[in-house]
Amino acid sequence: MRRQDRHIVNGTVIFAGVTALADIFIQGLEHNERGKDFTWESYNGWRTIKYASIAGVIGGGVGYAVYCFKTKEEAKLPFNSDDYVKKILTEEHLKANPTVFKSVVAYREKVKQWLADKFGNKLVTMPEDTGSFYKRTAISSNYDLDIVLPFKRNSYNSLEEMYYDVYEVVGKEFGDRAIVTKQTKAIGLTFENNGNPIHFDVVPGREINNYTVEKDLNLFVKPDWIWQRGSSFKTNVGVQKSMTINKPEARTVIKLLKTYRDRNRLPLPTLVVEQCVVDALSENNFGVYTSPTENLLNCMDFISKKLRQKSLMDIANSNNNLQDKITGMQKSYISNQLRTNIGRIEENPRYIKEIFEC
Repeated sequence: MRRQDRHIVNGTVIFAGVTALADIFIQGLEHNERGKDFTWESYNGWRTIKYASIAGVIGGGVGYAVYCFKTKEEAKLPFNSDDYVKKILTEEHLKANPTVFKSVVAYREKVKQWLADKFGNKLVTMPEDTGSFYKRTAISSNYDLDIVLPFKRNSYNSLEEMYYDVYEVVGKEFGDRAIVTKQTKAIGLTFENNGNPIHFDVVPGREINNYTVEKDLNLFVKPDWIWQRGSSFKTNVGVQKSMTINKPEARTVIKLLKTYRDRNRLPLPTLVVEQCVVDALSENNFGVYTSPTENLLNCMDFISKKLRQKSLMDIANSNNNLQDKITGMQKSYISNQLRTNIGRIEENPRYIKEIFEC
């Protein structure tokens, strides 16, 4: 909950609560003056609700006024938004807890080695790291470890057979010490590590032509319902993995936007964030600034505009519209939220704290 909302809610609850208690007490006194017993039958609950509702509205207004006053006073104090977002990045750094990070890396190496040993003769190459962990855009509060299994063209008769074989083999090996799930294109594998979950997305894919050169894979898409048939999905692993190479500013903004997205519970897919940030910071658009705040606001503006367009094509698959995962209502909500937050930050740089302190 945003700070402004907290002030309004607190004001509403306090005023309404105090008024309700006061009205109950007053009704008791009124009964006593008339020489009547104060019972549930004689208690006028509607009156209490009426007074409490009126007081709640007043309390909400007072809470908002207090918020505005505090904000105005704080605006007089020195504040550096770049220092603040760097603090957020430090908090969300994967190595913020070295012990947890080491255990995660150890789990990753064990899983990759086991997959290599089990499927090695069917694979074009060794299992590959992909996703945010590989691209150095992961945040400590929410990340998965993605592993791609690039199978040879003749390894399975069908993509469906490939997918379910990996699921069954992984389940037999890890089912008694991890949660194994079927996901849309991946096999989910979640371990418990001293109270902290470590989640893997194992993505089986079959090479289309020459994977070692082109990096193209066909993935199996599991249907949502049992009566539906599965489908295929083409992706280029090389394009996805290279998206943020030699782009440190883009990686910084991606991590900030993922943190912002999660703390505000916005249904914004990671691929949309990554692709838009890289595009926004290109020379054709905003370019790169030395200020991470400036880069962040430019990318927020870019995403807001993109979400108002009909399509955003996946650079790893020109037939995949990344916006298909977001409903029209969600796109409108996210776009408006981004625009509003940009405006508030431009008016008062300190407001950037509120978009992250939810």
